[in-house]
Parts: sequence; structure tokens; C-alpha cells
Amino acid sequence: MAVKAIKAALKRGHRVTTNTTLFDDANPERVRKFFDEMMGLGVEGMMISPGYSYQKAPDQQHFLKRSRTTELFAKILGNRKRGWQFNQSPLFLEFLMGKREYQCTPWGNPTYNVFGWQRPCYLLQEGYASSFRELMEQTNWDSYGTGRNEKCADCMVHCGYEASAVEDTFGSFSGFAKTVKITLLPNAR
Repeated sequence: MAVKAIKAALKRGHRVTTNTTLFDDANPERVRKFFDEMMGLGVEGMMISPGYSYQKAPDQQHFLKRSRTTELFAKILGNRKRGWQFNQSPLFLEFLMGKREYQCTPWGNPTYNVFGWQRPCYLLQEGYASSFRELMEQTNWDSYGTGRNEKCADCMVHCGYEASAVEDTFGSFSGFAKTVKITLLPNAR
């Protein structure tokens, strides 16, 4: 059904991207074949993220722990094909593979919905702020992220770490140079 929808959208001239959350039972070879299939269909880009065991999720047993996340993503993204197009920072992909360390940037991807601005990130569901100013000024941001909050211990999700990787890319010349190198030579080390 999804493939039919992708083909129909592309036929009508729409831009199509995918968003894939992977869990503990993900098969690396199947995921790699999925990437090939999406690129073959003409999908513009793919986004991937590990399933994170946030407290309110109904199925806790299939979420990834941090060590399993890096193991799984190293198998999936190691020796990746040049044709795969990701809508994510190359440094974030390296982070998922365990090649980089980042601290979460919980304010890097604020979420707004009918209830207001969600704090600190949509996964923790710790309430809402009525304005963006309130969100930024009244949230104790230093209380979130790996090593700062036990709820964040296994999180490696894009909503907090992609912003950290982008900051690394554009925060210094060396970060930018690393990104260029990885973009041009994704499998070089």
C-alpha cells in the first residue's frame, strides 16, 4: 500500500521522503534492501532514527538500548551505498554508528501542537508551554540529555541529536571539514 502511494505521489510530481524508526528486531540486510528499494522508486531522501524507550510508550520490549543502537546502525550504515540519500547530517549518521559522541540538544527541534509547545521533547511528554518564549525561558534545559536525566539514558533520537550534529558541522571549520569528507567519502576512515 505504501509503495503504491509513493508511486502515485511521484507520478503527480510530489516530492517524497521517508521516515523510518528502527527497533531491536530490525534486520540490517532487510533495512539495506529497503533503502535500495526506496531509492529505486525515486524517493528524494530518507530519515532514520532508533526506537527509544520513552516511558509512555506501550511496547517497551522492542526499543533499542544505546549499545544495541550503535551495533545495529553500524551494520546498516557501514559500507553504505553512494546512491542512498538521507535527509540527515552525515555526522548524525556517524553518531548512530557509535563513531561520534554528542550531548542532546533538547531545544533543537521544538514541537508545537493543539496543546501548545511541548517540553522538553515530544518523547518525554512533560507538559506544555503556552508560548515559545515560555518554553525557552522556563524549561530547565540542563536537566535533559544523556547523563543528565535517567529517562534520557538510551536516547539517540534525531529530535535531540541531529541538532547537536548540525552544530558540530557549522560550529567550526574542523566540523565542516569532517562533514565534507564524510559526504564525499562516506566509507573512508
